[in-house]
Amino acid sequence: MIVEQKVAHLLRRFGLGAGRLELDKYVRLGVDGTIDRLINFERLPNQATPQVWEWYVQPDGKYSLDPYRTRAWWQYRMVTTDRPLEEKLTLFWHNHFAISGSKCDFGPMMHAYVDVMREHGSGSFYSLLFEVSKTPAMLRWLDTDQSVPGHPNENFAREVMELFTLGIGNYTEKDVQEAARCLLGWSLRYPIYERLGGDQNAKIQGAIEYGWPLVASSFSPEMRDLGHKTILGKTAAYDAEGFMKMLAYHPVTAKRIVGKILSHFAYENPEPETIEKFVRIWYKNDLHIKPLLDALAHSKEFWSERCIRTRVKSPVDFCIGQLRQVGASSAMAARRDPHALPTQSMWPIAGDEINQLARTMRNQGLDLLFPFDVSGWKWGEAWLTTATMMERIRWQDFLFAPRGKNGAPAKLILQKLVDNHRTGNSQQAIAYVLDIFDVALSTEKQAVLVQELDRLGGPAKAFATVNQAGNAMRRINKVLFSSPEAQLC
Repeated sequence: MIVEQKVAHLLRRFGLGAGRLELDKYVRLGVDGTIDRLINFERLPNQATPQVWEWYVQPDGKYSLDPYRTRAWWQYRMVTTDRPLEEKLTLFWHNHFAISGSKCDFGPMMHAYVDVMREHGSGSFYSLLFEVSKTPAMLRWLDTDQSVPGHPNENFAREVMELFTLGIGNYTEKDVQEAARCLLGWSLRYPIYERLGGDQNAKIQGAIEYGWPLVASSFSPEMRDLGHKTILGKTAAYDAEGFMKMLAYHPVTAKRIVGKILSHFAYENPEPETIEKFVRIWYKNDLHIKPLLDALAHSKEFWSERCIRTRVKSPVDFCIGQLRQVGASSAMAARRDPHALPTQSMWPIAGDEINQLARTMRNQGLDLLFPFDVSGWKWGEAWLTTATMMERIRWQDFLFAPRGKNGAPAKLILQKLVDNHRTGNSQQAIAYVLDIFDVALSTEKQAVLVQELDRLGGPAKAFATVNQAGNAMRRINKVLFSSPEAQLC
């Protein structure tokens, strides 16, 4: 493969899609430079991104604290970020530590949960496990906040072993009962309701000004169980931290988590010997995720035919990837004042796009922050059904149709078609479209798209104006994105 093809593969797996606009940012760095920039994302300055408050505040100045607004904040960040792996890892861990706003219906609770996964998602798995476990969202989701001495709630103890670490068959009911005792003492506080005086808006503005949370985890030492517990055949006076460390460093956990990372970022069902190889790297680096990803990016497995363009795009890869490919990310970011205060609402600036994005992704099977249950979503081919394919095709209407004062999300690409491709031939124009969306088609399938463009009068007519280009691209892309190749990354 040439450098550009390798960089595109890296962007599909470690980024949020390839395509010409994304490639132009990375190709000059080369393969090793691209790996370094994607993985060591903290070296890149965080561009002025809206605070979550800007999504909580409505145009009338009142605040609404539901989790749908937290979802909007995260989706906008995915669309506009210059640190795509940071968000992709956060999404990976969201699916692993699956919590839903259906039960955790206080938006700041879900915001804190996402922030913890973002902060710890590329570091030590032990730290991530422990920090996520004590977020207000997890305490509420699995009822740890209802646990009391003598009657410890077993929900979290069971799920942390079944889903987050060891997997089914590697623990007993007695282990669950003993482990539940380790987690006593954790509960919740809601400072927004504890503060006396003033209306809700005034309290929220106080939280913004002074930096105190609207919801927080609270630990009461006197509620602990200090006795010895026997878990997985070992007896000690385990507390929550000791219990989590045992699980995180367990060899069964290592194989399971490493295998899951390889399946997500490389290919499904990696060979046992491949998992063992990366488990050694996992332990050598004290369970840190970044060195594992760096080793993966430099491995023969990552550059094998089994890995390249073989994974079905998730709704995030498909929808957010296309918004980035058509330049909507820079257009949306440019509308916001980078010095905006948290009292400026993002809804008039990007609400239409973000609402449509949420609807489409939900219809494609991924309702961000609202997984079906604690097991998360099924990845891979499960994303493709007759209904979800129709949604992928319909998404083109949104991308290329004019939308109020802001125009079509793909207006940058439409203008390029008018400026640079209306005087060319149909083959060149279709090659440009495939380059925009990073789709590899055979010569025979490209010919189908060329025929479609010719039926529209060729580039001279189809791309005569921005509106005509939009109509033409909707027609062409409905054919393009019904192809199997367009679903793979």
